[in-house]
Parts: sequence; structure tokens; C-alpha cells
Amino acid sequence: MTTTPSKQALLRDTIQHIDIKAFDVRPLVQAMGHMAFQARNLGRAASLYDTMLRDEKCGVILCLAGSLFSAGLKQVVVDMVRHRMVDAIVSTGALIVDQDFFEALGFHHYKGRADADDNALRDLSIDRIYDTYIDEDQLRVCDATIAAIAAELEPRPYSSREFITEMGRYLETHAKNKDSVVLAAHQAGVPIFCPAFSDCSAGFGLVHHQWHRAGKPQVSIDSARDFLELTKCRLKLEDSGLFMVGGGVPKNFAQDIVVAADFVDQPVSMHKYAVQLTVADERDGALSGSTLREASSWGKVSTVHEQMVYGEATVTMPLVVGAAYHERGWTQRPERRLVNACR
Repeated sequence: MTTTPSKQALLRDTIQHIDIKAFDVRPLVQAMGHMAFQARNLGRAASLYDTMLRDEKCGVILCLAGSLFSAGLKQVVVDMVRHRMVDAIVSTGALIVDQDFFEALGFHHYKGRADADDNALRDLSIDRIYDTYIDEDQLRVCDATIAAIAAELEPRPYSSREFITEMGRYLETHAKNKDSVVLAAHQAGVPIFCPAFSDCSAGFGLVHHQWHRAGKPQVSIDSARDFLELTKCRLKLEDSGLFMVGGGVPKNFAQDIVVAADFVDQPVSMHKYAVQLTVADERDGALSGSTLREASSWGKVSTVHEQMVYGEATVTMPLVVGAAYHERGWTQRPERRLVNACR
């Protein structure tokens, strides 16, 4: 008879976040650039990202989808924010709330098994993301914290960017782990947008808030305001570049701001640069795998400086960002504080 391990035994080994500052990967990435297939694509993507950072007229928008921070990539994005390698972020809500804000509250993600008994995990209140575990009881604390933040705000519609700003302000005082994307972005004036903000712990917290304020003024999220604010960010930039990890809503949302600017009679150029790291396939017609050349037909992305890399992000992202970090093209970039364009 097999005995199910205890919750304490399963939640023992924490996921460690990779530090791109500790490894100069440039020789490896440069060598890969002389190979073929995805190695060459990765080498070109790293070169394009460095070019993007050295372009004084270009603002960089980072798009994030997939379970990246729970997998150990959080510190990569923290360093991108702290070293002016990104000017605005568009993300899924799960990354920003369930993974980053969650860890800032002092909680962790744990090494697990992809072949685990999920029914046994459910009985122990352990959630699984492939080979990673999360304590569901701790996630409930994260949900409740979002509800508590909402309860302290003026009851009105907020963009996700505004609400995440309040999360950053909360972490200035209460963070147990200061290596947080939400906190770093708040301090650097880098706006974070989550167009599908309620599809995560934020949603549970806001449902709790609105349930208990039934019939009274409430905090709500205005996704159209998100679109307007990110469009205003683009209008502040002479040129723009996209660095996309995964696809989905963040990818399309950031691409669409060029069209939105034109629709309000404030035309801007297409995104000058675009790099996407993805495992998605273009054959099903879905946005996540659609090529950047296809986006050009919509008037969103220029085809001159674009590169797709087909590979899993825990492998590709540290190499591309690490190479650009050690090239140090970011050292001359200004602190744009695009959060001011949103107001």
C-alpha cells in the first residue's frame, strides 16, 4: 500500500529564480547564432533586443504569458525593470498576482512532479502547474489581500494599471520579498497592464469585494481604460519595440495599440522591432503562434526587425535577455516613467 507524502514533505524544495547577472552567456549565444534552426533564430533575437535597447528613440513593451514566474523567471523580469530594459509591461493576471505578488507576500513555488496524483494533491490543498506545486491555502491569503486593497480604495472603476499601482504601494510597506516585478515597476514608473485582470487571484479578491458591497459603490476594473492608457504610452514614444514571451491576450493587446492610435486620429508608426519567444504553432490560426509577418498585414508590426524563436521560455528567455544584459546597451537608456503618460 502506497502512503501519500505529507503536505510538508511535498512543499519542501522551492523553485529558485535564475539570475542573469551571474552568467555572461554572450559567447554561447553568439556561437548559437552561427548554427541553424532555433539556435540561429535565438542568436538573432538577442541581437535584435540589444539593438532595440540601443535605439534612443525606441520604447520597449514587454508582453508576458504562460507560467513564467512560478517556473523561475521572475528575477529576469525584475532585473529588466531595474536596469531600464523595459518601459511598459503587458501580462496575464496570473503572472502578476498569483505568482509575483504572491511571492512578494513571502510565499513560494515548489518543485513537484508532472506525474503526481492530482486527487491526492487536491486533498492536501496543493495546486499543480506541470512539475511545480503551490499551497492553495497561501493563494487564498493572496486573494484576501487583493480584497483588502480594494476595500481601502475609492469605489470607482480602475484600469488594471491603476490597481496594480496600488498593489505596488502596498508592497512598499508590507513586502516580505522585495524582489518583486510589481514593486520594482512601481518604483521605476513602469506601468503594468493586465487586460484580463480578473482571470487570476485578483478576480477572486474582487468578487469577494463586490459580493460584500452589493448595492453599494464598488471597485471595478475598466479594460477599455487599460487600452486607452497603453495607447497613450505609445503616443509618448517616437518608436516602439515588442519583446513577447508567449502569446495570447498580452501579445495582441500590445500590437493593437498602433491601430488604436490611428483610430483616434493620432497615427503612429508600426512597432519598429518585435521579438517573440513561443512554443505555439501558426497552423491553427490562433494569435499565440501567428507570425510577426502576419501582424504586418494588420498594420501592427514592421517586418524589417522581427524574429520568432520557437522554444520553451525557461530555456530561451534567460539566454536572450542575459546576452542583452551583458552587452550593456541599456546603460544609456533614459528612465521614461511611462506611468505618467497614463494619467
